[in-house]
Amino acid sequence: MISSKALNTLRLKCVRGISDNYLSRIYQTTGSLHDAFSLDYGSLTSLGIKKETAENIVTGDIDEALFEKELSAVNRENADIICIDDDEYPDLLKETEGAPALLFVKGVAETLQKPAIAVVGSRNATRQACDFAKRLSQDLAEVGFNVVSGFALGIDVYAHAGAVNKGSTTAVMGCGINTFYPEANRRYQDIVLKNGCVVTEFFSDVPAYGGNFPQRNRIISGMSYGVVVVEASARSGSLITARYAGEQGREVFAVPAFPGTKNCMTNSLIKDGARLIEGYYDILEELKYRINGLKEVDNADGHAIEFDSPDAEKIYALLEDGTLSPDEISSKSGINIDTVTINLVQMELEGYLVREIDGKYQTAGGKHGQNRNSAQSGN
Repeated sequence: MISSKALNTLRLKCVRGISDNYLSRIYQTTGSLHDAFSLDYGSLTSLGIKKETAENIVTGDIDEALFEKELSAVNRENADIICIDDDEYPDLLKETEGAPALLFVKGVAETLQKPAIAVVGSRNATRQACDFAKRLSQDLAEVGFNVVSGFALGIDVYAHAGAVNKGSTTAVMGCGINTFYPEANRRYQDIVLKNGCVVTEFFSDVPAYGGNFPQRNRIISGMSYGVVVVEASARSGSLITARYAGEQGREVFAVPAFPGTKNCMTNSLIKDGARLIEGYYDILEELKYRINGLKEVDNADGHAIEFDSPDAEKIYALLEDGTLSPDEISSKSGINIDTVTINLVQMELEGYLVREIDGKYQTAGGKHGQNRNSAQSGN
């Protein structure tokens, strides 16, 4: 249920002429946003707010159509709104300069109260790096972290998938709650939502365009105790997230890469002071004295394959005999195509299967966790 504070803040966001800069000034000065409508004209203009906008706040002149549209979008998506005055708002983000006034949240909102660590990296990451990000995130989630990332292709989606195997995750989007980007990752959304949440600061119909992602990245770093960069190219958005982390006083961790490869900018981060990591324990050692409730886990390799359903077992057994398309699997197994597709997506993210460029699937090779999860030394 949306709190009265969040509703008031949404109304404030819908005031004609309001800007995020104005909202930040009000919050930094008064320590609250939901009471902004009770401020007088002089107090508002003294903050540098334009006269017309100040008058609109005093008189409550808002864009009612926009307000109703956003409420409808939230209800339609079965989402929630959390404002910076709510107890549910992430504590670290609340302390960050320029923190968003509102977060639109879909999924398990309680996830935002757990200590967070960000795992980010290249969209065009190597398979080795994706496997490492997945295993690292799984271990971090089991330790007790909420693993935060940007739900992009590559490292991000593997981080989310690894985290939900053992704990929780948060996907921060650069678009509205009723839009999706990248579209190719929509199939993974239910996996994230089963033990995590999707959040955004943008109004519902805002599309994913370039200028949104630096804003998105400041939230990823702002709500986290640290940012882990697994792979990054010279123009990677992950470097922006790492920069924000440094500016916000967060820890920056980086996985070393083989020199000269396209995603070797993590080496530059290490040269500039980021902590080199080879596994979850390097992060735990740095942060465990600042966060209560974290635990160490046994992340030894070599666990046997365990499937959640007989359908998954049957599909895997078929693929052990050769590469097959989803339709071929459905025909050979007698399992309907929708169930086949759901299982294939889950098994791919868990590292059991590999999807080839022609859309067919094959087993990843060996037992799950063997020879696929060691820290990368040559990306």
